This record gives sequence, C-alpha cells and structure tokens, in this order.
Amino acid sequence: MKRILLIIAVLAASLAAGAAFAGETGLFTACYNIGGQMPGAPLFHTSLAVNTPTESLSGMGRITQAVNPPLDIHTRLRGDFTYMTVMPKNTHILIVATGYPMVHWPSHSGVGPVLPPNVHLRMVLSENWKSGTANYSYQNPAGKWTNIRNAPVQMVGCNSK
Repeated sequence: MKRILLIIAVLAASLAAGAAFAGETGLFTACYNIGGQMPGAPLFHTSLAVNTPTESLSGMGRITQAVNPPLDIHTRLRGDFTYMTVMPKNTHILIVATGYPMVHWPSHSGVGPVLPPNVHLRMVLSENWKSGTANYSYQNPAGKWTNIRNAPVQMVGCNSK
C-alpha cells in the first residue's frame, strides 16, 4: 500500500511540476481556455490527458457563453495529436478531437446508446504546448451547429475554471 501511495505521489508531483513540455514522454495533463477574450464570446475549457507514446488524448470539455438562455455544453473529448515541422526549428502541434455528449448510463446496463458527436476541435499549438489557435464547432441545444474560427488558445492550470 505504501508503494502505491508513493507512486501516486511521484506521478502527482510530476504532473503538478508542469510535464506538458515538448520532449516529455508518457502521460500528462493539459488544460486550455479557448476563446472567451471578447465580452459575450463563447469560452471552451478543456481538460485533457495526453498519452505521448500513442499520440492520443482524451478528456472533458465545457463550452459556456453568457447569452440568454446561457450556453453550457459538456462533452467527452477523444482524439490524437501530431508534431508538424515545416522548417527546422519551426514545429507546431496539431490536435484533432471529437466530443460526444455526456450520458450517465447505469452500470451493468449494457453497451449504451450510440451518440452522434456534439463538438469538433482542431488546435494548432506552439512546440511547448502552451498557446496557439483553434477552430471548433459545437451543436447547440436547438441542434444547430455553430463554427468558431481562429480562437486564441491559452494553457491554464488544470484546477482552474
């Protein structure tokens, strides 16, 4: 039991120290605020677990907007990333993810329903994973798709909103 607690403590310390830098290998968390700089603009907050050996990621997202009625979309994100090097010393990271509505399915109730996506996300980040731009689309509660282009992306602490 002590060994497991030690491993968890070491993992938590490495994540808290900011393992989300280029060259890191393994699993790390990365949280971003996308957009939201202008009053009334939508804000897309993501909390991602990035797996570098498989170049995949998964996590949660929430899109909010101060309109009437307020926009509040929750999504489960899954996707992948790749390093794009155009010229030497000019590397960016492309993240492509799809989000699906959150369904609270009772345990032992079978596979569950097949749900269409409610979010599509493309982010181009700097080599250090800390900033970039994003294009995303989301399906609002009325079923209409909204596209957001060239939204600024900023890494934030994973415990902030």
